[in-house]
Amino acid sequence: MGKSDSGSLIFWGLAMMIIPLWLFSFPETTIRHNLNPLLVYGSQLTALTGFSMFALTFVLSARWRWMEDYFGGLDKMYHLHHTMARTALVLLLIHPILLASRFIPGELDKVFWYLLPVHRKVEIDLGSWALWGLILLMLVTIVIKLPYDKWKITHKFMGVFFTLGILHIYFLDLSITANPALAIYLAALSVIGVTAWIYKTILFDWVIEKPQYRVEKADRLNEQVIEITMAPENERVRFIPGQYFFFSFRDSELSEESHPFTVCDESDDGQIKIMVKALGDYTEQLYRNLKPGAVALLEGPYGRFDYRKGKQNQVWIGGGVGIAPFLSWAHDLKRQGYQGYTIDLYYCVKTESEAIHLQLFKELEAGMKDFQVHLIREDVEGLLSINELSGLEEKEIFICGPKPMREALVPKLKKAGVPKEAINYEDFDFR
Repeated sequence: MGKSDSGSLIFWGLAMMIIPLWLFSFPETTIRHNLNPLLVYGSQLTALTGFSMFALTFVLSARWRWMEDYFGGLDKMYHLHHTMARTALVLLLIHPILLASRFIPGELDKVFWYLLPVHRKVEIDLGSWALWGLILLMLVTIVIKLPYDKWKITHKFMGVFFTLGILHIYFLDLSITANPALAIYLAALSVIGVTAWIYKTILFDWVIEKPQYRVEKADRLNEQVIEITMAPENERVRFIPGQYFFFSFRDSELSEESHPFTVCDESDDGQIKIMVKALGDYTEQLYRNLKPGAVALLEGPYGRFDYRKGKQNQVWIGGGVGIAPFLSWAHDLKRQGYQGYTIDLYYCVKTESEAIHLQLFKELEAGMKDFQVHLIREDVEGLLSINELSGLEEKEIFICGPKPMREALVPKLKKAGVPKEAINYEDFDFR
């Protein structure tokens, strides 16, 4: 297992560590409750496991760059954050349901009331408020689909409900005083979770250094894509070709939210370029309103999408603005004169007019004997079929493009014998 594979195992291991620690103290519960022991044990175990996962989600969303190496990129960390958060919610919901099930079948009305914060003990109400707060925020995330900037504001309240959960546990004294190891572990999770939440929610913009750039050009390449050229106001950023930054533009006609965009190129004087496609509220606003002179704040770089860490024989598959990292790599190849790679680039577009940067790849193809570009036009050749590719099991595959394209290709590549570790992609759908 490589370093980039270990992050998920470490975090799931930390979350599940609560189970063996709990086992040392669970017999205490039969003395303290006049309930079926299995209901008590099950409710405690789901509550504590859900709590440990909940705490770790704050660490995963804190954007600590040093952690990326253990996951293979920030996108992998965010997706683990989402998976762990949803699992935590299910476990935390099971906790009161198990306790309420004692009223089945005779007193069904009490089952409903038990799940609400109408108890005589404030410590139990704290748990109910925490749970309903999480349910509301999850509904906003999964069902309601608020605009990104509004959703980010609601997401900041996660820490408030996590804190209510901490108070719920400690005021109830769920047998943790009888087990110092469990008490220490829960205290550590509480401190880590709250610290990560405060860091990301309150301190982040104050402690993270954000180099300042100024927009030099904003070229509308077609009806949806804008190419933005920026020059450094002070220090130049340093990054590996293919990495991305979170960009926040300061302009009276733009919101100040930040979004990730890959740097397509950097000139000798430090100017950088990014491509943005108008796909949502913010990117459409950027396409319409961004003008030269606007200031951009950069946070990063992030990402571990790096062709130089792959095999010598590679396949690059780019669709739409997902061609951005391959542009960065092409410029890097031209500058460095690397000749040790055999690369086939599949540039996937709907129509040839969308292949805005085809000429750059043609120039690289002319100067590098083992580089070939294949234009795949949906209206002519149809969608890319892996049946057109040969010797895949011996190649490193890099994919960047729309989610449906990636989801269609990855299972077929695995079926064709490409090892999982040789299929590289980034998923910018962080929400």
